[in-house]
Amino acid sequence: MKVVIIGAGTGAANVADILIHDKNFKLYGFVGTTEEEGKFTGKKLYNEIPFLGDHSILPKLKENDIMGFVIAIGINTIREKSYYEAVQYKLVPINVVSSHAIVNPSVKIGKGVVICAGSVILHGAEIGNNTFIGPGVIIENNAKIGENCIIASSCVIGGECEIGRNVKLDVRSTLTHRVNIGKNQQVGAGVIVSESLPDLVRSEFE
Repeated sequence: MKVVIIGAGTGAANVADILIHDKNFKLYGFVGTTEEEGKFTGKKLYNEIPFLGDHSILPKLKENDIMGFVIAIGINTIREKSYYEAVQYKLVPINVVSSHAIVNPSVKIGKGVVICAGSVILHGAEIGNNTFIGPGVIIENNAKIGENCIIASSCVIGGECEIGRNVKLDVRSTLTHRVNIGKNQQVGAGVIVSESLPDLVRSEFE
């Protein structure tokens, strides 16, 4: 299947590193913002793989037999909007899972999920749609991560934790066992969370 990465920053290169080794997919190019179009049009972003244009090209991708996509954007609100925009144009969200990640066979993985090298996901865990799991993340038994989350490098999520949608855990943050993180929350780099956090309304998050 021909696919695109929606995103044109360093995260997109990290996803491309995994995707080019997956024989089920052929990476056709990158899609970015209008600002990125002005910066990257006509350029190769990764090896010989080009920047294709901004989001206005999404409805035209099927003309080139491009059927799939994955999101590589580090801001939850833009990530969420981009995902549903691509789905609206009947593109298929694909999972990109590094061969150097350890994922227990019982783990439930949604659509459009990225799991980077060195991550370990243990028995009974669940990963929601359009969620990014960075390098070296540990997700322990029966933890549940909602849709549209970003779990940055080297985070640790204890057993039976529950994370709501649109949550971002920054680098090396830790959730102890049985902690609930409400939707739209952000946890800073290196922070250890031992008590549950409530939902935030989107206006507070932004």
